[in-house]
Formats: sequence, structure tokens, C-alpha cells
Amino acid sequence: MLSPEETQKVKNRLDLNERLVWAGKPKPRAFTKTTVGAMIFGIPWSAFVAFFLYVGFFGDVKKTGAAEDPLSLSLFMIPFVLVGLGMLFAPFWNHLRMAGQLYAVTDKSALVIGRLFTKRWRAGEMDTIDRRDKRDGHSDLIFAYTSYAVNDQHLPTGFLNIPTTEASAAESALRALKEREGPQAP
Repeated sequence: MLSPEETQKVKNRLDLNERLVWAGKPKPRAFTKTTVGAMIFGIPWSAFVAFFLYVGFFGDVKKTGAAEDPLSLSLFMIPFVLVGLGMLFAPFWNHLRMAGQLYAVTDKSALVIGRLFTKRWRAGEMDTIDRRDKRDGHSDLIFAYTSYAVNDQHLPTGFLNIPTTEASAAESALRALKEREGPQAP
């Protein structure tokens, strides 16, 4: 269920003469396969960066080859430190991203509303509607595939981690939208 403030936020993103059919929000999940993998890789990455910074600042120039100018080393290492911190805190960033998302189905489109963006799919842009129920009481409703240039991947897009109790209503609203609008000519 959405709070009145969240419902108003959804209504503010609707087009003129667009009617809200269903709205919901995901259950934030920090630890997913992608975030755990990034976090695990971030541990040795950050250890190597910390080692090189330690050697650069406190190592003996003759024995370890430490940098004579630690400031230039530290400026060079800033991107590596930031990447390591980003990987270590990947579950936290994922939780924050999902906590701010709202999902909506209107009589004209499906919307994913984030803190900084709104992504809208019309019925003709929806490939198929696929519901994936998970054992933990969450469901994913996949209705489009986003194409990325890297390796020509087609990644599933839709409403992720919604409670299974709300998934039926969302799926019905999506199917009704797809049937009502039908395929559109390119």
C-alpha cells in the first residue's frame, strides 16, 4: 500500500487525462546476486588499494620502492579508492535506490518512478508480461527487455521485488493495458 504522499507523487507524474489503475512499491532488497558479487570483488580490490597507499605513504624508498611524493600517489589513487568504496557499499546503494521507487499502471502506460527519473512504457513497447514468483514472498513482473550495446544484451525490465500479494493486481492491470491498447504500428 502506498501512503497518501506516495500516491500524490505518482499522480503528479501522470499525463493529462491519464487514470491510475494500480500503484505499488518494491520491497527494498539490498543483497541481490549483482550486489553481493560486487561487494565480494570490492574486498580484495580495496585491500590492494589500501596496501599500495600504505606503501606509498609509509614505506621505505630504498627497500619497498615507495613514492617520493606521497601527494601525487594519493591523487592518482583517488579513483581506485572511490571504485572500491562503491563496490563495498553496493548493497547499500541498491537498497537506497529501491526504497525510493514507485510502480504504477495507468490506462495508457506503465511507469517506474525513481527519485530522479521516471521511465514510461506504452502498451506497444511492452514485449510480453512474465511473472516470476520467488520463495521469499516477492515477485517480479517483467514486461520489456532493454537492449544494451555491450555484447548486445537484452536485460529484463519491469516491476521488481513487489510483494506476491500485490503481484496479481499489478499483473491484471498490465494485461488489461496491453489488451486495451494492442500492438502499435512503428
